Amino acid sequence: GGDPGIVNQKTPTTLLLNPDGEFHSFGFTARDVYHDLDTQEAKRWMFFEKFKMTLHSSESLSRDTEIAAANGKPMPALTVFAHALRYFRDQALKELSEQSATTILPDDVRWVVIVPAIWRQPAK
Repeated sequence: GGDPGIVNQKTPTTLLLNPDGEFHSFGFTARDVYHDLDTQEAKRWMFFEKFKMTLHSSESLSRDTEIAAANGKPMPALTVFAHALRYFRDQALKELSEQSATTILPDDVRWVVIVPAIWRQPAK
């Protein structure tokens, strides 16, 4: 995905969940699909953008912290981040398997999640 004529544009931190709260897409695809939805239909979908910085800017964080979707519906931040991390994992495994002669399984990889140094401890 991406914008025509733009080279090496950073993938936006956008996540789209269908009306049932199931993962639909991430990044450019999430942004484009959401913006192409009919206005009334879009109200049923949950679109999150720039949600990573929500943790940094939130004064009080807990396991119950919620992030509001574009339609105003709240969802637990843990759920939003779990969808995003699962997407990253699946994409990495797909890419590694396509570049390798064998299938790469999740346990074959040492997964490391880094967070911005400016985040306070609760956000980490």
